[in-house]
Amino acid sequence: MKPSCFAVSASALGLAVAAASPALAQPASSSSGTGWTMPYERGFWGHAGISAGRSDLDVSCTAGLPCDTKDDFYRAFAGGRFNNAVGMEVGLMHLGKFNVNGLEADGWGLDLALVAGIPIGANSSVFGKIGAAYAETDVEVAGSESGFGPRVGIGAQIGLTQNWALRGDIDRYRVRFPGGKQDVDTATLGVQYTFR
Repeated sequence: MKPSCFAVSASALGLAVAAASPALAQPASSSSGTGWTMPYERGFWGHAGISAGRSDLDVSCTAGLPCDTKDDFYRAFAGGRFNNAVGMEVGLMHLGKFNVNGLEADGWGLDLALVAGIPIGANSSVFGKIGAAYAETDVEVAGSESGFGPRVGIGAQIGLTQNWALRGDIDRYRVRFPGGKQDVDTATLGVQYTFR
């Protein structure tokens, strides 16, 4: 039995929030004067990037039928920070194309996540993510399905310059498919640009 990505990600997020507590208590510059910068305020949105990697659909295969539950995964994202430790990120993703028991399945989605992390230097950090994703899937013969599901993850970025960073993420998305919900696990590498 493989370890639950939900458990690993939730633990990592808890550790990140606990470690970042001193930063949460420090006031950040904000035009609202609350110590938090909101998404509608100037200066909130601060980074964008693209990631690519592998996705794995967690589904049982029937013996004797073609089954390929792994494919390429792509995500474009943008985000900002409420303060030095907590932020938000939105993304557009292609979950991949899978062959499940001889039927082709394809999925796209949008996700929104709260991000809590520990800054390491000027442009490096480790972080946890928790939020929701809206996905649309299409399975040959069975039809289409769409809806919301939870998403969790962990990640890290290593600054190359003041603006550019390499980023790695491990995420799990709970996605609706015709016939029920399934987990899609992803591992990606990408680049992130921080506006300064």
